[in-house]
Amino acid sequence: MRLPPLIAVRFFEATARHASVRRAAEELHVTPGAVSQQVRKLEDFLGCALFERQPRGLALTAAGREYQTACAEGLAVIGHATTRLVSTRRRQVVVVSCTPGFAVQWLVPRLHGFLQQHPDMDVHVGSTNRAVDLAAEGVHFAVRHGQGRYAGLQSEVLVADDLVPVCSPRLLAPRRTARVADITSARLLHDEHRGDWRLWCEAHGVAGVDCEGGVVFAHSNAAIEAAVAGRGFALVRRALVQQELEARELVSVHCKPLATPLAYHLVYRPEALIDPALRRFHAWIVAQGSAGQSSLSI
Repeated sequence: MRLPPLIAVRFFEATARHASVRRAAEELHVTPGAVSQQVRKLEDFLGCALFERQPRGLALTAAGREYQTACAEGLAVIGHATTRLVSTRRRQVVVVSCTPGFAVQWLVPRLHGFLQQHPDMDVHVGSTNRAVDLAAEGVHFAVRHGQGRYAGLQSEVLVADDLVPVCSPRLLAPRRTARVADITSARLLHDEHRGDWRLWCEAHGVAGVDCEGGVVFAHSNAAIEAAVAGRGFALVRRALVQQELEARELVSVHCKPLATPLAYHLVYRPEALIDPALRRFHAWIVAQGSAGQSSLSI
């Protein structure tokens, strides 16, 4: 049995179905030039033209119409067989790297919904503050805190709300309202972004507070846990403590939030979205970020 180059067959079938090189390229996530090259390769192999190149587009030749029918049927059979084997033998895995605080406070609480929607997929979360090499370490997506400039990588803003001081209501008893005057040096809870309290004090004209005072934690989730326990004030993004605020485990200080040029960004290699499973996760996590910002603005 003599078989043609199967990748060329796939590119031809998509081009014939769309009657367009450009639309086939969009479906296959390659360039139009790559599609044209594979179609010409198949025509050379078969020794006949499959398309008539017309001024307004492509039209199948008689041989092309006959061959398209056979190719579509063959690819459908292969596709169904592949789906059955893959679904029974392995699960699709998405590898995500993020800081420990972001993992605990934002990502993991939301993941249950994604996994319910996609029971054939697993998400592996690696928590670290160091910069990871996505290609070398097999990481599909990273969430990083910064200005979003990463050479050779795609970057999208995920969480960008302003910073607010929060504390436990127990720290305020018998009052229930947190005031700027309640914040003292000894009550400061710092996370890995230690300079945030200094910026907040400067923005609000707060004097007499030693911004180096208080307790320093390696991760923001530890600072938030300390605030819930009534140990002091943590300066955090509201999106990371939305559940605690709704449950009244934390209350925010009545003051203007601190705007910052930094944000949590979703970072990935441009070719990552070729994979349908990774595209599903990307669409989900971006939607979660947008929904969170919308709920905070209400």
